[in-house]
Amino acid sequence: MYDELHNAWKAEKSSQKLQPLPRDFYQRTTAYLEGLSYESPDREPRDLQGRLTAREKDIVSRLLRELKEIRRTKIYQAAQNHSEINSTDLTEEEAMLVEVIKYPESGSRIPESIPSSSKLGAEDSLVVVRFLQDIPEVVGTDLRIYGPFKKEDVASVPSTNAKALIDQGAAKAIDFKKVEKDERVINE
Repeated sequence: MYDELHNAWKAEKSSQKLQPLPRDFYQRTTAYLEGLSYESPDREPRDLQGRLTAREKDIVSRLLRELKEIRRTKIYQAAQNHSEINSTDLTEEEAMLVEVIKYPESGSRIPESIPSSSKLGAEDSLVVVRFLQDIPEVVGTDLRIYGPFKKEDVASVPSTNAKALIDQGAAKAIDFKKVEKDERVINE
């Protein structure tokens, strides 16, 4: 599986066009990555095999994260340019993403079965933010659609997306510890 992932990553980086991937590619890669996670705890971190397994897990997580990001970008560029996207080149998750892009008025969302980046090794937890301006739909780092949002809406979004929105001045993080403290003061 490692070689298949590496070859897919390399092909995607070296081409402007979306490269074909098997429909079950993300499921199989996720299973492979989870297998590496199960191997790691059994090993002593100082053990050579344990260090090698941990390093492989890190590399697989990075390759997969980059591959998904490159492919998402290509899918959105094709949609913006009204280019045809060959559905046989897409994974199941990407095919659903294309449907959401093509038919946003249907209100369909990407199903929960799509492996989130956190399941793929990237630690990207949800952060609650308050929007300071209207924001159209955005694709989260977990490939889910978030929004659209109106000014003063409150929502949970992946931390990477939240950071970008905060840096742009479009949102502000909500600190629940401060909110709880303020509520106690008001209620007393």
